[in-house]
Order: sequence, then structure tokens, then C-alpha cells
Amino acid sequence: MPFVDANMRELQETGWMSNRGRQNVASFLVKDMGLDWRLGAEWFESQLLDHDVCSNYGNWNYAAGIGNDPRENRKFNMVKQAFDYDPKGDFVRCWVPELAGLKEAMIHTPWKLTGSQLSSAGVVLGDTYPNPILVAPEWGRHQHKGVQRKGPAFKGPRQRGIDFYFKSPPKM
Repeated sequence: MPFVDANMRELQETGWMSNRGRQNVASFLVKDMGLDWRLGAEWFESQLLDHDVCSNYGNWNYAAGIGNDPRENRKFNMVKQAFDYDPKGDFVRCWVPELAGLKEAMIHTPWKLTGSQLSSAGVVLGDTYPNPILVAPEWGRHQHKGVQRKGPAFKGPRQRGIDFYFKSPPKM
């Protein structure tokens, strides 16, 4: 996921990540990847220059859906977040230079591009940039208008900013 990758590279290089980046990375690692929230919290603690124990662990608890305000079914849609907060792909282009040749927001979903679109940008998935380790089903709802697919086309970035993916709680 290039948007998450860019945020993690920024953190490693500078010791800082925006609040939105922190929320997105936490949601991706905990909700999409199924990792224990403590792994992310510990990594952030070791990397962040502005690390605060209460804020960091509280935010990771919140992202994991535990703690005093649990939202266990709350999950950010990473593709929508990327389109909303980096609509032209400039942030990703800055931190993930191996994808810099991809035009506009196509940079957020390289796995959806054709071989010719990738090769014209100098990108070879699995070589110059890794294949995705995960593609969540809800990411398909958000599409850059330059990428061909069936169904409704992506209508552009929205100002709302957060797209929660809710699933029904398990039936007991």
C-alpha cells in the first residue's frame, strides 16, 4: 500500500508522521493486516521524536478497538484515505520515488494498472516495487479515473476525509 509505505518511510527518515498518517498506519496494520497493536505502538515509540506514552498507546488502543472508547469495527479504507489526503500522489511520490513515474493518483493503486501503464512509468511490480501483500475488498470501491474497471468510476477526492468500513458484529 503506497500511502502506508510513504508514511512509514517518512517516520523512519524524519522521526515524525502526521496525525492522519499515524491513524492510517495503525488502522492498516491492526485492521487490514491483523497485527497485534503492541507491535505498532512499540515501533512508533522507537521512531517518533515527539513520542508520548499516553498519546501513542492510547491511539493504538483506539485503532485496535480496545480501551475506554472501543470501536472494534472501525476501519479506514486505505485507498480512499490516499485519494482524500494525497489526491495527486505528491506525498507518495516524495517518499516512494520508485513509483514517481506513475501519473496523478494512479500511484495509490499500482496493482490495478496494466502492464503497459506500469512499464511506461518504469515500474515492475515484484521487482522495482513489491507486489501488494494484501488488497482489501473495500478498496475496490475507490478508483482513480484513469484506471479502467467495470462499474462506476472514481468521482474524485472528497473533503469528508474519513471513510469507515463497518461490518456487522458477529451473531451470538
